[in-house]
Amino acid sequence: MDLTPVTWQLSLLGKKITMFNQRNRGWAHPYPYAGGETLSTCGCGIFALGHCAQWLTGRPFDPGVWADFSCAHGGRGDDGTDRPALLRALMETGMAGALGFRCDDRENRNDLPSLHQMLLREAGVALCNLRVGHIVALVAARHGRDGLELLALDSACDSFHEKVRDHIREVIPGSMVRNPYLNREGMITGYSENYAAFWVDASLPRDFNLLYRI
Repeated sequence: MDLTPVTWQLSLLGKKITMFNQRNRGWAHPYPYAGGETLSTCGCGIFALGHCAQWLTGRPFDPGVWADFSCAHGGRGDDGTDRPALLRALMETGMAGALGFRCDDRENRNDLPSLHQMLLREAGVALCNLRVGHIVALVAARHGRDGLELLALDSACDSFHEKVRDHIREVIPGSMVRNPYLNREGMITGYSENYAAFWVDASLPRDFNLLYRI
């Protein structure tokens, strides 16, 4: 099986989305804070924003353009993307409208009922953590056999992460990615096969931002 490139196309719930494979080292566009960081190493917030914007508008999204915007407008924090700062800048400059949303949040939220209701009504999408330190897009909700489930689009393909895997209710077959494991010398020592789109238990998200469709 071929390795997954930096992007690939996924058809999902009637939408066609360009998925961003953050684990591919080809994402070398700078996203600096202390020096040489790139979208591959620190760009999960930008990729998640791109998945959200495409879901809302159906239009292409260039991660490099928005990484530069984030750096220029205070959205690049010491541990990655500072979502409240980036979203404030997008609203204040009017660029949120170009991405298809408005965001009223000044800080990250944890009131799960508001997240669930927005996604069930198809009124918008969300940026959130499913585990500490990594940002994904939440784009849909459904009632599953064991309760409410949310659809996550994840640039880091975290379906096998120990903090996430036991909460997954279904993986999307077309979202499987194959990437190499590299050691410190850059040698390939194995391969991973994980999923970038999956339904998770609705109780899992933390620290989210609601992006309302406009």
